[in-house]
Amino acid sequence: MRFKNLNPLEQHTARLLLWSALFNGVMISLNQTQDIIARKALHAEVWQLTVMAMIWPVSNFLSIWWGRIFEKSQHKSRYFILVGVLGRLSLFYGLWLTGMNEFMLLMGLVFSFNSLQIPAQNTIWQRNIDSGKRGKIYGYTISLGVFVAVVFTFIAGRALDRNENLFRLILTITAVCGFIAAFLLSLIRIKEKPDEPIHPKLSLKETLTDPIKRTLTLLKKNKPFAAFERSFSIYGMGFIMVQPVLPIFLVDMLKLSYTGNFIAKGIISQIPMLFLSPYLGKWHDKLHPFRFICVFFGLLALFPALIVCSALTLKWHLLSVTLAYVAFAVFGVAMTGVNIAWNMGSIFFAGKEDASMYQGVHVTMTGIRGILAPLLGLLLLKTTGIISVFAVASCFLITASIISWRDYKRLHI
Repeated sequence: MRFKNLNPLEQHTARLLLWSALFNGVMISLNQTQDIIARKALHAEVWQLTVMAMIWPVSNFLSIWWGRIFEKSQHKSRYFILVGVLGRLSLFYGLWLTGMNEFMLLMGLVFSFNSLQIPAQNTIWQRNIDSGKRGKIYGYTISLGVFVAVVFTFIAGRALDRNENLFRLILTITAVCGFIAAFLLSLIRIKEKPDEPIHPKLSLKETLTDPIKRTLTLLKKNKPFAAFERSFSIYGMGFIMVQPVLPIFLVDMLKLSYTGNFIAKGIISQIPMLFLSPYLGKWHDKLHPFRFICVFFGLLALFPALIVCSALTLKWHLLSVTLAYVAFAVFGVAMTGVNIAWNMGSIFFAGKEDASMYQGVHVTMTGIRGILAPLLGLLLLKTTGIISVFAVASCFLITASIISWRDYKRLHI
């Protein structure tokens, strides 16, 4: 990308964000393939896959506390180091990993500290990058990270088809790259507000209760942001409820190899992010967030619908696999837009307020639906079958799209 239209601080920030995204691509790869590793290499049970699907969103409960602490901290770079050491280098334990329960605990640790990085990184975007350039630069960082993820995912899939135990080496490589990505973020000089006060040290009571009070107050006073969170909560129910069921469908029903699974989840679904992120990021800068998410929630509803079609044509294996791959291509396009809105939307609603707290609330809301959605998916799987899970998920996504459009017409000024 060109840096000539950026001021010196924006250039410094953009370069480090891009270098960080380069190494973070390996982390992206793990996010896309962890459930396949769990099902094929560690023989995860259905309940364990359900818990795995809950780990990421439930860990995000911590985000309002992380966001509040980060907002008041005068030494912000140390938190990225904390993420790198405890949330990334901890993956070195993968060398000694023997069972699924250990893997769940390890991923819980990783995602718990990831819930710190998200609001912290949003502060960088808000303070260091002008709003008119933010989405486009963010799009480039996503494209770079996804390019690395696609390459690494393909290599990992081929390696695991040759030797399944190499997943331990993959976790180790991810640990190193994840740490470097977090360390590079710690080098960014975050612009301080001219009128920003020196915050007193938080008491234990304030640390525990103040973020909850602020969350409720924020949602009450900022009605558009509360409506934005409502739409994302409905979308999240549809998105998260299929997560524990997908590896069962891909591994047990379609009977795909590691390479086949990784092509679907880690390559086909990621290629649209590689090419479309800069353009959709620029489009996001121009559109109201409600209008933007309306489009991509509606498009995402096609993903579970196509999976249903794939499940109904299993006796024609080639057709069934093709439909599944088409579903993941649609998923990739839709999630490119959703991902941009998920990371950038809260900054829009924060206005001149600190974005880290808004993003903390946004991430924490993920935890609420993260408890309910996988359990709903498991209940439907056990009672009415796997097709019903995807059908209900599609209904949630269509509903989120319709409500987002209504909110745009009602609240947009």
